[in-house]
Amino acid sequence: MKTIFCKAALFLFVLGIAAGCKKFLTEDPPSQISLTVINEENLDGAIIGVYEPLTRSRGRVWESHFLNSLSLLEETSRGPSNGLDNYDFLTGDATYQNAWPTLYNAIGRANILLAALTDNAKIPEAKKKEAIGEVSFVRALVYYTLVRAWGSVPMRLVPVTGSNNTGQPLEPVDNIYAQIISDFQVAEANLPPTTTKAGRATSGAAKVALADVYLTREKYAEAKAKASEVMTNAGTYGYALLASYPDVFSPTAPTHAEDVFSLKFSQVVGLGNFIPVYFAPAIPNTLAKAAGIAARGLAQCAANGNAPLIANWDDNDLRKSWNVYNKVTIDGQVVQLQSFPVETNYYYGKYRDPGALEETAAGNDFYFYRYADVLLIFAEAENKMNGPTSEAYDAINQVRRRGYGVPINMPDASADLPAGLSQAAFDDMVFRERGYEFMVEGKRWFDLVRTGRWATIIPAAGKTAPQKLTFEIPNSELQSNPALK
Repeated sequence: MKTIFCKAALFLFVLGIAAGCKKFLTEDPPSQISLTVINEENLDGAIIGVYEPLTRSRGRVWESHFLNSLSLLEETSRGPSNGLDNYDFLTGDATYQNAWPTLYNAIGRANILLAALTDNAKIPEAKKKEAIGEVSFVRALVYYTLVRAWGSVPMRLVPVTGSNNTGQPLEPVDNIYAQIISDFQVAEANLPPTTTKAGRATSGAAKVALADVYLTREKYAEAKAKASEVMTNAGTYGYALLASYPDVFSPTAPTHAEDVFSLKFSQVVGLGNFIPVYFAPAIPNTLAKAAGIAARGLAQCAANGNAPLIANWDDNDLRKSWNVYNKVTIDGQVVQLQSFPVETNYYYGKYRDPGALEETAAGNDFYFYRYADVLLIFAEAENKMNGPTSEAYDAINQVRRRGYGVPINMPDASADLPAGLSQAAFDDMVFRERGYEFMVEGKRWFDLVRTGRWATIIPAAGKTAPQKLTFEIPNSELQSNPALK
């Protein structure tokens, strides 16, 4: 059974009640919750409470609706969404909006704890700084998700203490990114390089996140510098590529060397990942379980093998048969699948858990960052700065060699990119490699947008080109936020 850290859904709220129980007859506004009871003994529980929304069962973020929605936006994907897979963000399936309150719940908890730590004299300074770094990491990660998915959003940085400060206007995107970078820098400066607590942030994770943000902002020198720092000190952070690509997505391993930062899910009912069920075949309804893929199947997102990314994928690349499949083995017999969502002919196979007891109990983690991210960020940024140098080739070829099942650190003509590529051609190869390596990991849509390739790649895959590139802000926010009226 996978080990995960304890969830603390109402920890901060309970702390507030505990702090105020001795004066419950006073007329102080009930929204003024005191957190002065946070001390060295209960600090870790408070930090876990900030992480909790990200892995919450039915939180509708990366364990279900939001990741499924991002996956439908990949040019290779189709589903029964009646619109979202063709970028109809307004009248199509808007289940992505269900993530909004959960994401802001995490931000709200982060803001409360950061405010409570500012002048807290009960916690040793070193522990307080580490806590501030960890909570800042979570807040930055959530805002990085929001700004890429929704664009300009309300940026709340202080606790909401009552109905008089719920209003927050849409913040300019540049300001949001500046805050994201600042928070990740706080995390980088205050967190340790490693941790024994799986699923918790480290300084290495903050550096990788910064490299990713810099890449998105086209700050290639900064992206290269951060990625290079992590690569040079990979041993310090304990990072390395696993030899086997499928092992990365094990539903039972608590963590491993490729894990830079991930959300941890468990093979426990109500604590697991829904995504294997979302991606598995729905017909017949017993097939997914019999094939050792998931507890059952809903076929909410499937792959069009005629899209160029998949159609041109070398069959010798072992990642292909892991990421997409059209046949399964049941009781030793190979079964060709016959039923697919419209305009698809493959299912996505990255997330599989044959041991899941039911749909809420798959143990597959969700990776924000793996060591493969570091290598591909470096390869892209180095090429943007200096062209396809030997260092850029080496970084991308390590990822490709693993994909082809050959030794990672030895040149191999069957896996390595051809020498002599132009800067533009090499950039195309890095983009393609990211598509193969990170398929349905919530990165492809953001890559299409940040590089501008969406305008050509999406129509080439037979999908309608999007008219806008960001999700719609939910009505719940429009109605409850007076600054947006």
